Amino acid sequence: MESTLENLNKSAVINGLVVGVLSIVIGVVTYYVFPSLLGSMAFGIASLLISMLIYIFFTIDLRKKIGGFWTFREALRGIFLMAFVAGLLYSVVNYVFYKFIEPDAFDKIASYMESGMTQTLENMGMDQEKIDEAVSKQIEGVRAQYQPTVGQFFKNIGISVIVQFVMSLIFAAIFKKEKPVFAAIEEEEQ
Repeated sequence: MESTLENLNKSAVINGLVVGVLSIVIGVVTYYVFPSLLGSMAFGIASLLISMLIYIFFTIDLRKKIGGFWTFREALRGIFLMAFVAGLLYSVVNYVFYKFIEPDAFDKIASYMESGMTQTLENMGMDQEKIDEAVSKQIEGVRAQYQPTVGQFFKNIGISVIVQFVMSLIFAAIFKKEKPVFAAIEEEEQ
């Protein structure tokens, strides 16, 4: 049993690194190739769905790597470790990228967000004063993602860990697979 747990931790870290790198690549490619998408609500929803599919794929892969069976506790441990490693890697690289490589990214993304949200809210029939207020609040909320202070960075990590744990609880409940109590016996033909 201990061997399985060692394999679980190692496999979870490796899968977490792969998921983190995939997330980073998607984010950087989107920023450079399709930056206007970063201000789109539809792209945000699509990104969330793609992330879920990636996590589902690597969760199933993780279960296969340790023999195809795991208890709820082992599933929670492996999935959370994978999500934690991926989230930490993504957060650190994201911080470095937007702080040092692309320090003007927030202004660029904020202009896309402002035009996209304004158009969406106008289509919904909101009056201009409420639109300006809603857009201003949303853009200030996003500033912490692209231009975080050190305190905001650690606050974002803390929130991320809580979200990862809740997601891991849900995934562990869905993807746990206990070993059968009794082995299947093939009937002998006489």
